[in-house]
Amino acid sequence: MKSSLKLLTSVIIVSSLAACSATSTKTALDTRRADNQASLEVPDWVNNPPQRTGFAYGTGSSDLWGDKADAARRAGEAARVNLVSQLRVTVSSDFTNRVEERTATGKQTELVRTVQNTVRSKVPAVELDEVKVTDTYFEHKFAYALAELDRVKAASRLRAQIAHLEEQVVALDAKPRKGTTLQQLRTVLPALSLFAQRDRLADQLALVGTQRQKPALSTELLTIHSTIYDLFNQLQVRISMTDEGAQEIAAGVMEVLTEQGMRISQQGRYDLMIQVSATLRPVVKKGAHFVFADSRVTIKDDNDRILSTFSKQAKGASGYANLAKAKAEKNVANLLAQELAAALVDRIN
Repeated sequence: MKSSLKLLTSVIIVSSLAACSATSTKTALDTRRADNQASLEVPDWVNNPPQRTGFAYGTGSSDLWGDKADAARRAGEAARVNLVSQLRVTVSSDFTNRVEERTATGKQTELVRTVQNTVRSKVPAVELDEVKVTDTYFEHKFAYALAELDRVKAASRLRAQIAHLEEQVVALDAKPRKGTTLQQLRTVLPALSLFAQRDRLADQLALVGTQRQKPALSTELLTIHSTIYDLFNQLQVRISMTDEGAQEIAAGVMEVLTEQGMRISQQGRYDLMIQVSATLRPVVKKGAHFVFADSRVTIKDDNDRILSTFSKQAKGASGYANLAKAKAEKNVANLLAQELAAALVDRIN
């Protein structure tokens, strides 16, 4: 009896193991079959983006955590980034067209450079509206997206926008200009924003256009551009050091501003008045010399209208006290130049 029971138990165990083995094998086969089926269904563009004349493509993917709409959105954004990145790789590195205004020494003036940077920073980046997500695909834990750009259509739109901006610049330049340098600058200053917008559009045109080059400014536009920055360089600036601390750094500050191309005029007519007060705090720490210049600055136009008022600290550091002071003076001058450029761009109208 006991032998029969043992035999029956062994048979049951063997049968169970055989059944488990069969189930495991079937599951593995089903999984492999599903994977093979999925690989057959994956669109070709996931691994091989389309090639089509006049169009650009990009692909992107994202994790699929359950919300398909959100995963598709993130994959679409990644596809757009991938598309633009591919365009940037192939664009010529020599398409920029910079116009530099220089002093008699051949150096670009700091005032002009700061004005250019200030104006450009206020112009938003140009979006490529023609980039569209044309397909999406979901596979297990991932979402895929295909982005497409009609380069011909995008280039046509950008050219039209550039032409419109150029017409506006020419119209502004045609307005009569009279009075002081600052008054003349007020008339043409809006053109700088138009030039900056054109520059952004031209960058994008170089990106999407089949010629891969940034459209250059015409001779007429180059002349207008140079004329505007010539006016900046002709501005007469008077600096008033209103207290003892400011007077102590006056010579160094004026020297740096002059080197940067600013015309300092302490007598006669002026376009802009810069009033400076300063408190100097020399500090010696572990053999190093520091000079902290707490400055308060007011910028006025020739009608005594306040364009800007600010308080900032400039610092100079060196192993020598005189060099620390010189560096503080240079940093004060740089602060003045930056704020003056911002005041001219934002507030002289």
